[in-house]
Amino acid sequence: MKTPLRLTLRTKLILVSLTLLLVPWIGYRYLIAVEDYLRQGREDVLIERARTLSALLSQRPELFERHDTASENVSSHLFVRPLRTPVTLDGYPDEWDLYKDRLQSFGTKNVLFTQGEYRESSLSFKLQWGSYKDDVFALFRVTDDSIVYRDPRSDRFDESDHLELDIQDSDGRVVSYVLATSSPGWVGAYVISPDDDGPPAVDPHIKAEWQETEGGYNIELRIPRTSMGTRMAFRIVDVDDPQQRTITNIVGVGGAHGAEHLSTVGVAAPQIQNLLRGLTPPTTRTWVLDSERRVVAMEGRLKPRIDDIPEGADDAADSAFSGVTAHALYRFLLRQPAEEFQDDLSTASSLSGSEIDSALKGEPATRWRQTPDLRVSILTAAVAVREAEHIVGAVAVEETNNGILLLQNRALETLINVSVSGFVLVFGVLIAFATRLSLRVRRLRNAADRAIAPDGRVRDVAITSESNDEVGDLARSFCQMLERLGQYNRYLEGMAGKLSHELRTPISVVKSSLEHLESQQIGAEQQTYLQRAREGIDRLGGLLARMSEATRLEQTLQSEQSGPFDLERVVLACVDGYRSVHPGEIFEVKSVRDRPESDFTLTGAPDLIAQALDKLVSNALDFHLAGTPVLIQLQRTDSEIILSVENSGPILPESMQGRLFDSMVSVRTDRGNEPHLGLGLYIVRLITEFHRGRVEAQNRPDGTGVAIRAVFPLAS
Repeated sequence: MKTPLRLTLRTKLILVSLTLLLVPWIGYRYLIAVEDYLRQGREDVLIERARTLSALLSQRPELFERHDTASENVSSHLFVRPLRTPVTLDGYPDEWDLYKDRLQSFGTKNVLFTQGEYRESSLSFKLQWGSYKDDVFALFRVTDDSIVYRDPRSDRFDESDHLELDIQDSDGRVVSYVLATSSPGWVGAYVISPDDDGPPAVDPHIKAEWQETEGGYNIELRIPRTSMGTRMAFRIVDVDDPQQRTITNIVGVGGAHGAEHLSTVGVAAPQIQNLLRGLTPPTTRTWVLDSERRVVAMEGRLKPRIDDIPEGADDAADSAFSGVTAHALYRFLLRQPAEEFQDDLSTASSLSGSEIDSALKGEPATRWRQTPDLRVSILTAAVAVREAEHIVGAVAVEETNNGILLLQNRALETLINVSVSGFVLVFGVLIAFATRLSLRVRRLRNAADRAIAPDGRVRDVAITSESNDEVGDLARSFCQMLERLGQYNRYLEGMAGKLSHELRTPISVVKSSLEHLESQQIGAEQQTYLQRAREGIDRLGGLLARMSEATRLEQTLQSEQSGPFDLERVVLACVDGYRSVHPGEIFEVKSVRDRPESDFTLTGAPDLIAQALDKLVSNALDFHLAGTPVLIQLQRTDSEIILSVENSGPILPESMQGRLFDSMVSVRTDRGNEPHLGLGLYIVRLITEFHRGRVEAQNRPDGTGVAIRAVFPLAS
């Protein structure tokens, strides 16, 4: 049969306390639901911010005049983003590292001409550009596996690697420039005119620097805003063979000369830029679009700059947690705001989307979108810019969900801290309460165990409690129950003496009456009945004698004097008497010493020991098999003397081994002619306990009989 799982009170209370984990779980689910409210709140904030900017821009409709012409291909629009600081023209990209998010790649998709099979390793480039005050700066990072410089003896520019620029000025005239050099260093912007047969002139307003790099070269240039115009194109032309000097690849924007092949260019007007700069918070990006979705101005960035982070923010963050370990744990458990992510609009020159479409129709709208790497969600709020009743553009404000995540994480961290602290506190209180409760119950259990002896007698053990709770009531109930049981046990133990006293007088009357009848002349039939009555009275007299024996023994033990005596000598003397009284029985005596010089000195009354041995031997003779010996053995250990009487015969039932020494308990099935009240072994127990010992009954290990042992402590 499978043993059922045992759960203590402490374990149950611990399991019950685990339900406290529902509190942080409910709080977590609530905070997840609050995210929707936070998102809605951010949408409302961005819409209001976009409306504010729209209202300000509506008062300056002239800012949109140069961008209100529809383009056949909006995707060909080029927007030049503002720079935070001026750039030194040296051909090196160090200052451009702050604007890595603006890096545009031109390769396979931008091939305008190729001779043979095109490879990006043969020619490709990356462009970074921006405006600062009255100038536009650009850096072309060209990958070229074979650099061919211009022959200084030749006026031909198409026989070397060079950069071509086509710019449409404010009068609609397209001016073409070629930047080529015979060696690294300063580069002149040569004005190419198909109608001019003379040598090309250098435009003094356009400055450039050419520097070789590993795997190619850099061209860094500066163009005045007044020279930019409204449309432009640029192409990198590659010549690989320095002998033949033929063009092998052309990569760029605008494959032929003419205004229809140029891309529109947007350079933010200083008035719009200054307005946006003052109203765009960190980690927020603001777009101003014309009616064709082309970018007119842009300010801000979604990724935080190093100087956007307040000094000591990391220390403040660490101090908000309980150490570095807790901080690392929270970063592992909670989704953290991503400072680095893929911004798909970092180089965009025009915007699209449902929110832009709605704004250009006059309806403010918002939209959440995921970045391509799925690390951040970006919210865009768009509002139309109006001039009277006409929509001339739109304002779009963007920000990531990092702020919402940060607020949510702070709330979760606070929830976790409070929940853990509360859980630990409540758990500790419950553990303390469970420990105290289990200790009280355990003390009550131990007191109840001590109150009932192995033989079933009630000991004088006080079970009291001054507590007014249920455990205290239980302890007082136990105390009252044990008191009543003790009274009842004392009543049962004194019943033999009371019965012997009460029955002695009527038995004497019956016995004297029988003696009187025996002296009369009666017939044979009456004589038979008289004999049976005599036998019954004799048996009753024997029972009274045995009951009186136990009663007298209990009284004797209260006044018996103890002294040292040799137990072995008492046992040998008693065995000699048994052999003379029972000549047909076999008695074996065996003494086992731990050391040869050890003796069997015991403190007590030798007469009582002899009486106990008589009862043990009598019991063994009643149950032993005929012809088998009765073994009487003395054994000496370091601390005890063991007197055992063994016999071959039937074994004891398991249920009787602990009750055999109780008053009026017997396992006899054949009563015979002699009366047996089950008091013999009870007397043995009384005598053994008087000598501060204990008595045990057990079956032999080989199952051939029973051994009863009286264990006495050594005399001090």
